Amino acid sequence: MTDTLPPEHIRRLAVTRASDPRVLFAWAGQRMAEAPLEGLTWSRRARIADPFAPPPRHREALALWSLGRPRDADAAARRGLLLGPGDGPAWINFSNVKKRLGEDPLALKLCGWARAAGAPAHMAGMNAAVLLLRRGDFARGWPLYRARHRTLGADPATIWPALPEWDGTPMGGRLRLVTEQGIGDAIMFLTLVDALRDRVGSLTLLVTARLRALVQRSFPALHVVAPDIDRPVRPLPPAEAWICAGDLPAALGLAPSGAVRPSAYLKPDPRRRQRLRAELKRRHPGKRLVGITWTSRAEDGWRRTVAPALWRPIATLGDVALVSLQYSARRADLAAFGDLLDIDHGIEPADDLDGLAALVAAMDVVVSPPNNTVHFAGALGVPCHVMLPVDPDWRWGEDDNYLRWYDRLYCHRQRRIGDWAPVVDSVVQDLRHSREPKVPRSPE
Repeated sequence: MTDTLPPEHIRRLAVTRASDPRVLFAWAGQRMAEAPLEGLTWSRRARIADPFAPPPRHREALALWSLGRPRDADAAARRGLLLGPGDGPAWINFSNVKKRLGEDPLALKLCGWARAAGAPAHMAGMNAAVLLLRRGDFARGWPLYRARHRTLGADPATIWPALPEWDGTPMGGRLRLVTEQGIGDAIMFLTLVDALRDRVGSLTLLVTARLRALVQRSFPALHVVAPDIDRPVRPLPPAEAWICAGDLPAALGLAPSGAVRPSAYLKPDPRRRQRLRAELKRRHPGKRLVGITWTSRAEDGWRRTVAPALWRPIATLGDVALVSLQYSARRADLAAFGDLLDIDHGIEPADDLDGLAALVAAMDVVVSPPNNTVHFAGALGVPCHVMLPVDPDWRWGEDDNYLRWYDRLYCHRQRRIGDWAPVVDSVVQDLRHSREPKVPRSPE
């Protein structure tokens, strides 16, 4: 079964060929991210149309997880494996369910079984990588993390085939560093640039155009390039090697020994930062400016959404003024906050990352579920309380309050899927007692 056809074509087929299990399966995939309940319905229709096909069971498992029904998702994934025990991707899917249920040791074993069942090596490798990295097993995790290149459909070695990939060995020449994946990943991995500069003679940074001004201001001595996909890349200075930013931890040896430390590095526009802070302090005299976001626009954003109504205990603290840092905020959300949230600063973070940096830097503290804004706060050195869902991404570790990437981020962890009230209460206590979310690095 496949869902690689264009969405509009799949939608038409779902109407004209409503009994075709392949069409039903494909349409379930299209509806999954936007409407998990609808995705579940179409997955079950595909299952009824072809009762012995494993893929609808696996898609059903993903939908059930999205709907906050982890045990039902586990059962659906198991049924899929019973129908297709030789299906490698099915074992990958089951591993993901177990990871989300907090059964990481079993999830890791399942990655090996997936490989034995014929799952692509890069899929099994990437799943194993994130499990190992989350538990702090960097020696095994970082090499496997390279599997993301295949997962994302790109082979970085084809960019400059005549140049070798840098392996961390000190060299006197120029290194080309390519940022990758999302904005948050780019911001996070660039915290290693200061450590990197001690090992190479000079550095060219290749970044997305949206980050160019901010990165150039933050690293004024470096050569920063923002390739335009619609134009030929200008000739770059000769270099001896290249590396992707996500492979820096492996090359530099980022591990529990603490030999390499990430560092806050972002430099906002000082005038914009000063103007924004002055305007906000004028509107909220005597109050702490607490910048917030409440959701993520990522595919799994439903897990990282703290509904507006849940923010009232923070908003009603006597010395706090909530300021929106949310990108692409929905009108319904803003209406739900009402006058508890200041939105009149003129910055749309989705369109102006340099403006977002200045706005975050103007805050006294940031509170947010994990998204790009959290990375901006960390790389700016702004105190930040991170509201983590169950089964957070690998970079947040397993069960610690500290974070290896940033000094002034403090993690508040959800213990039950969808239950944000205790997380909000934890943040309230820290804000009420003016606790600085600065925590020590991991134990040596």
